[in-house]
Amino acid sequence: MKKILNKYNAIALAVLMLFGCSEDFLEPTVSTSKDVNTSINTVEDLDGIMLGAYDRMGQIGYYGRDIIAHGTVRSDNAYSNGNSGRFVLSGQFAYNSTSGDPSTTWLDIYEVIANTNLIIDAEIGDEGSTPEAQHIVGEAYAVRALAHMDLLRFYGQIYTGGSLGIPYVGGFLSDLAPSRNSIADTWTMIGNDLDMAESLMSESLNEGPIRMTTYGVAAIKTRYHLYTGNWSALISEAEYVINSGEFNLASGAGYASSFVGGLSDMSIFEIAFTPSDNPNINGLFNIYNRTNYGDVVATQDLYDAYEDGDVRKDLYGFDEDGTTIRMLGKYPTGGPTYDDNVLVIRYAEVILNYAEALLQSGQAGDALTELNKIPAAVGASTYGEATIDNILEERRKELAFEGFRFHDLLRNGRDIMKVDPRQTFDGDRVAFGDSDLAFPIPENEINANSNIEQNTGY
Repeated sequence: MKKILNKYNAIALAVLMLFGCSEDFLEPTVSTSKDVNTSINTVEDLDGIMLGAYDRMGQIGYYGRDIIAHGTVRSDNAYSNGNSGRFVLSGQFAYNSTSGDPSTTWLDIYEVIANTNLIIDAEIGDEGSTPEAQHIVGEAYAVRALAHMDLLRFYGQIYTGGSLGIPYVGGFLSDLAPSRNSIADTWTMIGNDLDMAESLMSESLNEGPIRMTTYGVAAIKTRYHLYTGNWSALISEAEYVINSGEFNLASGAGYASSFVGGLSDMSIFEIAFTPSDNPNINGLFNIYNRTNYGDVVATQDLYDAYEDGDVRKDLYGFDEDGTTIRMLGKYPTGGPTYDDNVLVIRYAEVILNYAEALLQSGQAGDALTELNKIPAAVGASTYGEATIDNILEERRKELAFEGFRFHDLLRNGRDIMKVDPRQTFDGDRVAFGDSDLAFPIPENEINANSNIEQNTGY
């Protein structure tokens, strides 16, 4: 996996330069891992590399824009109008193995994993056993798990009838030519990393939400168990978050303002963006708003799903043509700062995950109570019954334009329906099981590693 390894080498070189070491690590050798470990000597060193991982999560191919936009435009929530040529192929389900977007996302996510593995593999002596060091290592395990889960959801064959997952890179330069793990094995390794994170971290050292916390780990585990169907475990993790008293649902007049900037108590984990590291014109603001880009546009069907009086409807606005509907209220701050944090895990998601797990566990009454907390907070009508359809509908409205809809439909075996004539894929739907639902493995990766297998149809 030469492309991934080149990125690992670049990160290793940056670390070595940071600590004043030599540059004899441009190519991996048997001693490389040991040499990197000797360059990481303190808790402060670990912390610096962890901050680098969070920074890399904000790259354009990852949470800085692309996976959120892909999860939106590849659904019945949105389409690409081709205004600047961005996300056109994504909305058409027409990528191939040389397409730029899947390649960028692949590399950006594995860069994050590289940082986490530097931390996990580091040996810093007695200082490494302190609660502070263990907490940072726990953060690394959690972020590594989340990164692999995101790769699996986009590149794995979960929805296409195959068995292949993604290469789980579990150590710095641990394998020069890894093959793809099975879907089942990938899920298992994600779960193991999350369990390890949970065991290492301490509530007293939480610094969230712009860093992973014990609550962030639990929230990620509710998402993980939503995909793997371990409802009792999901319920336990959700109740840990809920009973903490640390979080609230955004509501009423404060709903829109909770998406401005960051650090709201409705957020469990988010990626920080400051004026010094903002994505500039390449971020979510410019892809959603009335700009020279403005490629990702809401469907009329999504807009019509909101009642009048639902404060979430106020987040949308129409262009002068009266038909083009924009998401204006999430990621609303434009230039010159573009400094709205990107919300990765919100309290509302945990509540919705919890409601779904309760329903699947036969606790329909409790599921209804949890489900109705969401519309009640925003001035919308509550539900008379907890059903999967009602939960999916509320997820659609609450989490719109945050990248969830594509996976919510597919994990329930649903087709991607054409609900608006401006959606650009062929036919009236992309059927569950279609090979185009999985991204291609980038061709450069295939060419560099004979052990990695391409997805069907590419």
